[in-house]
Amino acid sequence: MSNNQTVESRALPLSNVPVIQLDASLKKALDKMTEHRLGIALIVGSDNKLVGVLTDGDLRRLLLGHQSPLPELLITPAINFGTRTPSVILASASVTEAATVMAQKEIWDLPVVDGSGKLIGLVHRHNLN
Repeated sequence: MSNNQTVESRALPLSNVPVIQLDASLKKALDKMTEHRLGIALIVGSDNKLVGVLTDGDLRRLLLGHQSPLPELLITPAINFGTRTPSVILASASVTEAATVMAQKEIWDLPVVDGSGKLIGLVHRHNLN
């Protein structure tokens, strides 16, 4: 791992990441996560700023903790079950910084944003090696 490489140079581009709009249903999030084979969906507002994430862990907690019928859950906005204050890293940060954040938070995926919070991509732990 090179200390001087930026996170942006290792990030998966948005075209390779499950990105959904704020009003997207849980079903849409699941479809995108399956399509991209990642355990996270990035939720953005109309300005493409990151507003939350939905992870495999969120889905497990949802299935174990909610008594609602599955069809009802699938049409509910995904953001209702995700994290509205996800960990992120600036595109200009170093790869080492990203690896440190991911290790400290015990996460595999880290959204990459610019200085205004606009989503740039996603760093997966395997992309940092």
